[in-house]
Amino acid sequence: MIQVRKTFLLFSFIWFVIPIPILSKQIQFSLVPDREDILQYEIELWKTENLDSEIPFRVLANPGPINLFIPEGYEHFRIRAVAKRKVRGYWTELYQVNTFGKKPKLVEKPIVKIPVKTDVLVPIQTKEGNSELFLTAKQVTIIPTTITKKYRIKYRINQGAWQTTTSPQFNFLKDGSYRLEYKVTNELGVSDGMQVWEFKVDSTPPETRVSFLNAPYLKNGISFISPSNGILLESKDEGSGLGSIRYRTSCDGNPISEYYLWNKTTWNEIRSNCPKTLLIEISATDRLGNEEVPKQIYIQKFSQD
Repeated sequence: MIQVRKTFLLFSFIWFVIPIPILSKQIQFSLVPDREDILQYEIELWKTENLDSEIPFRVLANPGPINLFIPEGYEHFRIRAVAKRKVRGYWTELYQVNTFGKKPKLVEKPIVKIPVKTDVLVPIQTKEGNSELFLTAKQVTIIPTTITKKYRIKYRINQGAWQTTTSPQFNFLKDGSYRLEYKVTNELGVSDGMQVWEFKVDSTPPETRVSFLNAPYLKNGISFISPSNGILLESKDEGSGLGSIRYRTSCDGNPISEYYLWNKTTWNEIRSNCPKTLLIEISATDRLGNEEVPKQIYIQKFSQD
């Protein structure tokens, strides 16, 4: 008898103090008790996050599947369990109605341009797990550890003929593998012994090939693709290896964006978010920071009217 009266008073309170507005939203979820003595759940709906400035819209629910109707204007809700003898648990956090049960969309952040390496020799790990040294400067200057007025350098490159010079500068302008052997001798004939450097030179950026899953239809020099056609990017680098593929866009003539990393979902996202004209610039970089000249793709959408 006490239970029936309390229930009647609860519904009377809702009816006379807070008129029931038009139901505009519905959330479906399940309430699974983590204890056997939990009988019900209390749900409070709030218009704002300021709990001190309003009276909530209250609902009672039994454990199991819930169809929670959200009155118009209510943007938040929270839940607490009610156990035997009316023992109440703690309130949950205040959930937002519009985002409840949805995975938050990751906010893509612009990527910082890869800086060019400044060390003379930079180790780069290969696919096999080995480490190879890459020269980051086109010119190498040899400085004797003991500075003297007169010294000479005996050297050879890639097992070539031995040569002698008084100039400490060596140029490596072409990509490839090098073995530099040299010995510095002062005017007294004292040498610090033979030194050996083995390294590679890579000043060539990656090359990206752009294609589509289905070949475009050509008409009057213009390529046409369907909205469902996918784009394929293939970037290769014969030197230090591919670092990343970046892209930036301009939609409907707006200023071009920052660079972002290209991934599997990029094409669908940028295509669906641009209603009319789309300019895409694609550029790959290798692991030394060599950057490809951007390739441009211009797409204009046509209606079927």
